[in-house]
Amino acid sequence: MVTRALLLDDDTLIAKLLHGPLSNGGLQLSHCKTLENAYRLLNTEHFDLLLVDRMLGSEDGLELVRFARIHYPAIGIIILSGKSQTIDRIVGLESGADDYVPKPLDPREIAIRAERLAARARVMMRLTNGNILKFQSFSLDPLARILSHCDAGQVPLTGKEFDVLHCLARSGNRPMSRKMLLRTIHDRDPCTTDRTIDTLISNIRRKLRAVAGTDPVCTIRGGGYAFGALVTLQQRPEEIGEGA
Repeated sequence: MVTRALLLDDDTLIAKLLHGPLSNGGLQLSHCKTLENAYRLLNTEHFDLLLVDRMLGSEDGLELVRFARIHYPAIGIIILSGKSQTIDRIVGLESGADDYVPKPLDPREIAIRAERLAARARVMMRLTNGNILKFQSFSLDPLARILSHCDAGQVPLTGKEFDVLHCLARSGNRPMSRKMLLRTIHDRDPCTTDRTIDTLISNIRRKLRAVAGTDPVCTIRGGGYAFGALVTLQQRPEEIGEGA
């Protein structure tokens, strides 16, 4: 599989400077200038690495960093930014970035950092992408897109309900705003609104309570929703068999 990197930077020159060194290191680079396009590409294509500029006019690239770390936990993330103060680096790393490189950039240095991080990300993706998420009496299979209960069997969810529940379950109990949850289903229906998220959450809660008498979704006043249950990862049965 080709190793792919997505660059979010509103400066076309940066993309031109990085293209050659990254290509020489075996990375295929895609470039976008806005958060909207970055979300669309992340939701529709596979990437091993994300390169993010923080200052995008009125937008902050940290929004994409936080989103990617929750939705694609194994992806490698490098922030490329003119904001070089210590506090800026700390905030960037706390937001989920693996590396923070201040501008001006040395394309060769970026290529080396990117190549090493992408290699690690590929290994992490193989280890995590197929895992089944276990919480309370439920099992959530992201590949089969099935939620099941230990006693009641499969719980019928729509595609959007599954996407939202999966996002919450893998969030590490961090609060998720309606806006962030909306990004989960953005590529499927760009006309959805914050109220759509409330409706989906209500449906999820109703279906989980119908089989278990309770649900793990918590409402955060003024801040969206969070997952209140402990989530553990379990290897898929076929992976366990292959390694035996």
